[in-house]
Amino acid sequence: MPPADALQQPIELDLFEGPFDLLLTLVLRDEVELLEVPLLEVVTAALGENARERWDTDTAGELIVLLAAMAELKARRLLGEPGEEEPDPDTLEAREALAARLVAYAPFQRAAGWLTARGRDCVGPRYRRQPVPGAPPPPPAAEDVARLREAMLPLLKAPPAPSLAHLTSRRVSMPAALQRLQSALSRARQVSFEALTAGFSPLEEAIALMAALELARRGEVTLAQAEPFGDIAIAGSGR
Repeated sequence: MPPADALQQPIELDLFEGPFDLLLTLVLRDEVELLEVPLLEVVTAALGENARERWDTDTAGELIVLLAAMAELKARRLLGEPGEEEPDPDTLEAREALAARLVAYAPFQRAAGWLTARGRDCVGPRYRRQPVPGAPPPPPAAEDVARLREAMLPLLKAPPAPSLAHLTSRRVSMPAALQRLQSALSRARQVSFEALTAGFSPLEEAIALMAALELARRGEVTLAQAEPFGDIAIAGSGR
């Protein structure tokens, strides 16, 4: 028996509406070489043995669209034009997600542009509009020039020369202070420090105290103080 025509075989698939839909899908996926498909036989098989058979409008329209698509695709390949590849579902989904994000980010992009323009307009020094806490009040708008001159004149005067009255060039000798204390102890066995330094300057009083401490270190005198910050009794050691 002669082999049956493949285009006349009934095909029932869930993903395709007919054999021509399946053929076009295989062609688009490069699983069937379109240049080897005879379009005349495809058209003849599509029309069937009775070419005058009346078809309904929907079926005839779908068939014409499929055959026209195959004819256009084959013509493009014969002329060497690149054919359009079947879109990838993942690519389409990613493209739609990207478009949705761009639409959602459009307000933020406009806000960023506004902030950039605002930043360019505000370049330069910025002045404080609120007064500083504790600052004196601002001067009046209409300033009297004469009063301003009188207020500025004291600032233009030279400061007075510093006084050196509190400084002294008097020198106190430590050997002289030791001799004075030893001379006082030679006349009395015990000497009061306050009585000894009566009328002394602070510098002379400090030198006298250092002289007493020096003699106490040597063991020539003994120091006694009855109460803190009280008078110091200086007594000879009896050597």
